[in-house]
Amino acid sequence: MIAYFHINYAAKHGELIVIRFKKSGSEDTVICQSDDHNNWNCSIPVAENEQFVYKYFLQTNKEMVGEHGEFRHVDLPSGKVQVFFQDYWRPQFEVERSFFSAAFKDVIFKRTQTAQPLKAIEKLEGGNKIRLQLYAAALPQHLQFCVFGNNEALGNWEKPLLLSDESYPLWQAEFNWGTQWADIEYKFAIYDPANQQVVEWEKGENRRINFTFPSANGSVVVRTDESYRYASGLWRGAGMAIPVFSLRSEKSLGIGEYTDLNLLTDWAVKTGMKIVQTLPVNDTIATKTWTDSYPYAAISVFALHPLYINLQSIAKLANKADETRLKEDIAKLNKLETVDFEAVLNAKFAFFELLYAQEKVAFFNNHDAKNFMEANASWLKPYAAFCHLRDLNGTTNFNTWGKHASYSPKIVNELCDPKYHSFDKVGLYFFIQYHAHKQLLAATEYARKNGVVLKGDLPIGIYRESCDAWVAPHLYNMDGQAGAPPDAYSEAGQNWGFPTYNWEVMANDDFAWWKQRMTKLAEYFDALRIDHILGFFRIWQIPTNQVEGTLGLFNPRLPYSREELSQLGLHGDLLRYTKPYIRGHFLQEIFGEDTDFVRKNFLEETSGSIFRLKKIVDNQLKIKQLFAGDEYLSEKRELAIGLMRLVSNVLLIEEEAGFNPRITLETTRSFKYLDDQEKAIFKHLYDDYFYKRHDEFWKQQALWKLPPLLQATNMLICGEDLGMIPHSVAGVMHDLNILSLEIQRMPKGQAQFGQPENYPYASVCSPSCHDMPTIRGWWENDYKTAQLFFKTSLRQFGPAPQNCSPEIVEAVNWQHMTSPSMLAIFPVQDLVGMDANLRRPAAADETINDPSISPHYWRFRFHLPIERLIKEEGLNSKIREMVMEAGR
Repeated sequence: MIAYFHINYAAKHGELIVIRFKKSGSEDTVICQSDDHNNWNCSIPVAENEQFVYKYFLQTNKEMVGEHGEFRHVDLPSGKVQVFFQDYWRPQFEVERSFFSAAFKDVIFKRTQTAQPLKAIEKLEGGNKIRLQLYAAALPQHLQFCVFGNNEALGNWEKPLLLSDESYPLWQAEFNWGTQWADIEYKFAIYDPANQQVVEWEKGENRRINFTFPSANGSVVVRTDESYRYASGLWRGAGMAIPVFSLRSEKSLGIGEYTDLNLLTDWAVKTGMKIVQTLPVNDTIATKTWTDSYPYAAISVFALHPLYINLQSIAKLANKADETRLKEDIAKLNKLETVDFEAVLNAKFAFFELLYAQEKVAFFNNHDAKNFMEANASWLKPYAAFCHLRDLNGTTNFNTWGKHASYSPKIVNELCDPKYHSFDKVGLYFFIQYHAHKQLLAATEYARKNGVVLKGDLPIGIYRESCDAWVAPHLYNMDGQAGAPPDAYSEAGQNWGFPTYNWEVMANDDFAWWKQRMTKLAEYFDALRIDHILGFFRIWQIPTNQVEGTLGLFNPRLPYSREELSQLGLHGDLLRYTKPYIRGHFLQEIFGEDTDFVRKNFLEETSGSIFRLKKIVDNQLKIKQLFAGDEYLSEKRELAIGLMRLVSNVLLIEEEAGFNPRITLETTRSFKYLDDQEKAIFKHLYDDYFYKRHDEFWKQQALWKLPPLLQATNMLICGEDLGMIPHSVAGVMHDLNILSLEIQRMPKGQAQFGQPENYPYASVCSPSCHDMPTIRGWWENDYKTAQLFFKTSLRQFGPAPQNCSPEIVEAVNWQHMTSPSMLAIFPVQDLVGMDANLRRPAAADETINDPSISPHYWRFRFHLPIERLIKEEGLNSKIREMVMEAGR
């Protein structure tokens, strides 16, 4: 039997199309031939009834790039026949490819039963056959695809031939063909089997097959068409966002729990929403204080957060007194308006220890638990050992752990051996992680069963004193700290404190750590938000001796040489630009009545009214430590901030490789006191450095790092691409089929506000996010801007209301609901903000995080239990009607 392949692809000079086959336990690659670099052909011999898969690749001088998706599966007919495959390339960058992700294929459009079984192609004893295949995933479960055409087999444009979804998302139909020449016109449509009618014809021209069979019998043509052309437009959906820790239910203990996600799924179904988005759910317990509430500082990127476990779902406490105490703790901590992180941590770990002691024999003999520990041993054993050593030493700073400071598999195996004298202190963490996994997976499966997608969050960094850093410090740049440049919400930028990634080392094993991380996340989530995706292009890296983001630099970067600066107009001694510019005439503006104190204690006058910082305060870390360690200075926070701003009052940051313009340099006093010619030079330098110089360089960085990660799973990927965005970002995200994020108050470009009606389809839009106030909080805290928004975005006349009414919140939500974006995600606070009787009295209490405060206590807890929200039919019907009316 011979299988012939033809694909239409417009290749450039030097490019080739190849097919990679997997059959009979072997793998082979065949180069296709073409006379015109557009029509590519090849053939291979196959055995009768042999099953195989294949995939097209584009071969260039540098690499081999595969088409989108998995290998194509082939079910060959029996008998000595010739099979002709007519295919189209599956590009990565078509937005419709998103529908083949797990979020759509396995959840939203999952086929629970075969709508139309397909009979296998039987042995050909006479005539030829044609199989039509449509590769399409986006279709509600109650509908199916059909095909019409210009011949009797295809109903002569009157009667549809129904396609089988037996191999979904590949839809198939076949028919006999009695002549040697096939000239067929056809078109796909959507069919409602319940009502036995066509509900939509695809748009565009008729499709066509022109084919001459080698003979009058013994051949099969398999035509696979890509993408149904939706006349009614592409699918759009809505969802809600809230951190797990912020959930409130009647059974949770002072904090949101994995089991609460089931209730949230019920509410999503009730309101017609398809997405439930969370913040990261990894373990952040480092210091055992409230600072561990920060969800982006995980001590393991694989371990789940213990505090989100529902204790009652583990087992019933055997001791009645303990059971009574548990009920009392639930009642006490659930009365609190916000999360008391330390109280929850202490209470839950006390019960963890009781439950572990009670259940450990059964746990270590449990088949599922043993499978979990075996399958996850590569990260679970180091994590459990790390947590034990943290408890033993009272710190996650592994550099202080003596003989355990450096990781070794031998040490971990010794600590995880049941013969170890304190094994129960380690085994406790096996127990905790198994139940966290079990509960989150159950919530995921419940959501999937109900057609709701759980969307997770992948932090860009790792915690400096984490298990990950202990196990593999060579994967990270421990001498730097990641953050974000200044923006409208944080004047000094952000310092996250995380080490940055050593990408060159990570690439040595083809990014195995990242692939493992993505695979683990895919167990629980079918969609994923990549936090600060710009970090894959370049990351904002701050020296470890500085505190504020203003003295950071992008990593990697291309500094200017002295010669380049000279060509741009900066000549001679550059100290005026590289050293802190401190002059007596503006010290009073900064320090007020404390100016003399500052001059005496922290500054040295080098000449008339020209100063430099004393060594005790010549970097921001020294200032922070000095003021924190002195009882008098600790009350002078404004002085510390002023001194830090003096440190950052430079225009160029010098390093061994050259010179870099300081971020937001036009806001500095050093820039203010330049002459007009120098200002013009620095403006040109700044624009070139931050918006042009690195564009192609950073693009290639992202194209090197991102594809291996994306190929590791089939999650729907969304990128948080806010902030200072290089020009190449949009193109890369388009080419890799990553949805962008559109936040109305953090617009891309120069506009004051984003315009939801103009958002791209391949995007996630939201009126707010966790790093900013809600609609109400923003409106009532910034009335001047709210007035502008009222006039320009809501198109209203007259003065804006001082208070943000439910009608205003609804109007803003409606803008997003009706936007072209594929996904419209609404913070739960903004949804409930449409109901005056349900929302919080004070808008300021709705905020999750304030990026300008570091460290921030992440303790927001929704004020209503989800059980009540499910019963609030007034709000629920409003949301449901908005979703339906907006076509989501």
